Amino acid sequence: MASRTNPDRDRVTTSDAPVRRAATTPAADGWRAVPAASVRVRRAVPADLPAARSVLARALAPDPLMDWIFAGHPHREAAVAAFLWAPVESYVVAGTVWLATDGPRAVGAAAWSVPLAAGSLGADGGPVLPGQAMGELLLSAEHVAVVRAGFTAMHGQLPDEPHALLHLLGVDADRRGEGIGAALVEAALAEPPGDLPAHVNTTVEANVRFYEARGFVHASAVRLGESGPTMHALRRPAAGRPARPGGGPGVGPRV
Repeated sequence: MASRTNPDRDRVTTSDAPVRRAATTPAADGWRAVPAASVRVRRAVPADLPAARSVLARALAPDPLMDWIFAGHPHREAAVAAFLWAPVESYVVAGTVWLATDGPRAVGAAAWSVPLAAGSLGADGGPVLPGQAMGELLLSAEHVAVVRAGFTAMHGQLPDEPHALLHLLGVDADRRGEGIGAALVEAALAEPPGDLPAHVNTTVEANVRFYEARGFVHASAVRLGESGPTMHALRRPAAGRPARPGGGPGVGPRV
């Protein structure tokens, strides 16, 4: 479901480990970022779970995928926060969430699933989504069936080889265009799991360019059922390996 950034204004940034401060660097397409000096990007720790979940819920609530899943829900952001709680918690514990902060405020986050390999399927052969059961409690039975069918459509987009899945990426609306989204992505790509092939899906067509500027290659696009948005899949090869278009059997869905 990554991402809610501003792909037309977001720029590439790099940062220093273990606590990362965004710094300006040119991208392959010539974009350049000057994030605020106070913005830091670092790995999230368990104490950051509420902040990471909240910033992702704020950023992703308007996402076309969430708009489809929670169509007409009167409390969209709260529903998205509940939907994301389990996966974000598991990623924080695994050390695969990167958090962007400006002072005490979390302004963006990226959550990775690593590694993701064949076998993470439901008993019926469909994909298993961390937090899916919580999400289904918020939906009607009829819409649950529609959403499940959409997740199954995503099933075939994911690689059959072990890979790093950029599951969630979001930046607060008032902080987009500052390079924060790019800094979050590149923080993970600069070190493990960056040594694995990477995969990301997005329902925001403009974000395809954002990811392509970060070395991803567009692999496929699929409509999520009759009523869902179009899901774009992009791949980024491991160092020294060419990107492979197309998809193998899916191994897990995106939210």
